[in-house]
Amino acid sequence: MNIRERLRRVRDSQWRFRLMTPFKPRVIRISAASIFTGLTVGLVGGAFRYILLAADRLRDLLVYSAHGWPRIGWLLPVVLAALGAGLARLLVVRFAPFAAGSGIQHVEAVFSGEAKPAGLAIVPVKFFGGLLALGSGLALGREGPTVQIGAALASLSSKALALEDEDYKIVQAAGAGAGLAVAFNAPIGGSIFVFEELTGRFSPWLLVATLAATSVAIWLMRLMLGSNMDFIVKQALNHIWHVSPFFLLGILLGAAGVFYNKITLASLHLSDRCARIPSVYRAVAIGAAIGLIAWFRPALVGGGDRLTQTILSDRYAMEALLAVFCLRFVIGPLSYAAGTPGGLFTPIMLLGASFGALFAGLLNYFVPALGLSAVACAVVGMAALFAACVRAPLTGIVIVVEMTGRVDLTLALIVASLGAMIVTILFKSEPIYDSLKQRMLQQELTQTPTITGRTRWGLSSSSPRNKVQ
Repeated sequence: MNIRERLRRVRDSQWRFRLMTPFKPRVIRISAASIFTGLTVGLVGGAFRYILLAADRLRDLLVYSAHGWPRIGWLLPVVLAALGAGLARLLVVRFAPFAAGSGIQHVEAVFSGEAKPAGLAIVPVKFFGGLLALGSGLALGREGPTVQIGAALASLSSKALALEDEDYKIVQAAGAGAGLAVAFNAPIGGSIFVFEELTGRFSPWLLVATLAATSVAIWLMRLMLGSNMDFIVKQALNHIWHVSPFFLLGILLGAAGVFYNKITLASLHLSDRCARIPSVYRAVAIGAAIGLIAWFRPALVGGGDRLTQTILSDRYAMEALLAVFCLRFVIGPLSYAAGTPGGLFTPIMLLGASFGALFAGLLNYFVPALGLSAVACAVVGMAALFAACVRAPLTGIVIVVEMTGRVDLTLALIVASLGAMIVTILFKSEPIYDSLKQRMLQQELTQTPTITGRTRWGLSSSSPRNKVQ
């Protein structure tokens, strides 16, 4: 064999090696980064859930103890909630402006290339700020902090393995899905969330990353907290084959979702109009109002999981369900306007459960022959309002099934979500996270730095970092 032939074979082997290397190492790097992301998200998200449960119990104990001094005891929940909301907002203003609110809109913007990653500083701000805000009683969800923490932790593992820009975004989306999975103990729902809501697309690389991150995160979280479902629904559900009442329920919740999105955005606009008041002071005022509600009705504040479980156990009368729905319909958007870390999913599901149970009670009163189950309508209402507000029906359906274990309600969940989607499309109501993302991007374009600098309790009211929500 002459030298020319040897050189040709060497070139051919190098060419074949270059063809193969983009595939095998890429899947290994993406898998390794996603597994490491799942480990960190499971550990941090599990700790967040565990401490938050302890904070809820401590808040209830303090309110109960404060009733021993009826004349001045009300000051305790008011002061604690005001301090918690104010400190949570202060952490956001000082260290991580993009930690305000849910954060899902920012993760979506990063994936689409419309915003830059927030950085690792967002992890402690979301963690401790979320504990302060939710633990003090604000009606927010735990999924907002865990989703954004998951995306931030994914960026750490991606940089460690020197992933390319496209793979970096893929692993970050997978980390966000793992965060949602940990928040709701719903690995399939967290995975579908990545494809349906976060990225709006499906690819083998995204599938590998998402499955790796969510499975590892849920495995570790369940080692820490146990593998029980979030909600226990023991009641036998009869007449679930009648789909027309559930379709009507979906239509009504579609209209409620349109209105709830408008109220949420209106509360943020109202907060912007009070820009002369530093945002930390606004958060303190909102926290004080929530604390006053906690003095009278401790169960009505906070994320609302225990309240949802009570509704799913069929322990509320009609009047109580109406009060829960009306009050939470107001304090949810009010809490979000505080600009502290906290999500929207959990409050939305509580509203859907209370409305569904109320719907069943009213329909049974006027048409007793139907014999609708209030618990079945509550479960279905959780997914229907989720579909109306977020416009991600598959994610909502799967999360509700995983949280309750009621696979027998799948048809009713689909029919109700369909009704809710039809109404939102007819009313041309944008999904809440699309609206929040557009609001965030517009604020970034229109705001410019000011000379006034910092105030005693945070930035000046006209500073960009004081307004991002």
